[in-house]
Amino acid sequence: MMAKTEDFSKISMQFRNVSFHINDILPPRVVISDASLKVCYGETLVLLGRSGSGKTTLLRLINGLLFPSSGEVLVQERPTTQWDPIRLRRSIGYVIQEAGLFPHFTVAENVALVPTLEKWDRCRTGSEWGNC
Repeated sequence: MMAKTEDFSKISMQFRNVSFHINDILPPRVVISDASLKVCYGETLVLLGRSGSGKTTLLRLINGLLFPSSGEVLVQERPTTQWDPIRLRRSIGYVIQEAGLFPHFTVAENVALVPTLEKWDRCRTGSEWGNC
């Protein structure tokens, strides 16, 4: 029997010329300007930068809490504007520092929360590391 292999060349998330600005102030404040990037299945992306550089805005654009002022954000080759928000948020994995974590959970439990809600096998979620 052949082992199942993943196609790690397939794009899981993509920003296509994405800009985001806040309209409620004059002049509008540009937060993200013309961002383009691709993340393939199996890759890990770390957003690193100083406070106010747009890291949280990028995450909010990925999970559909915000929508681009221009350009397009795609998850699994589908624009975030075409997803059911709950399905979208449960189909991606990310960890936010500090306030986004449940303080009574371990890091592994925080990471495994959504897969557990999706009823993944416990060995697959990582919540049973060392016991699988």
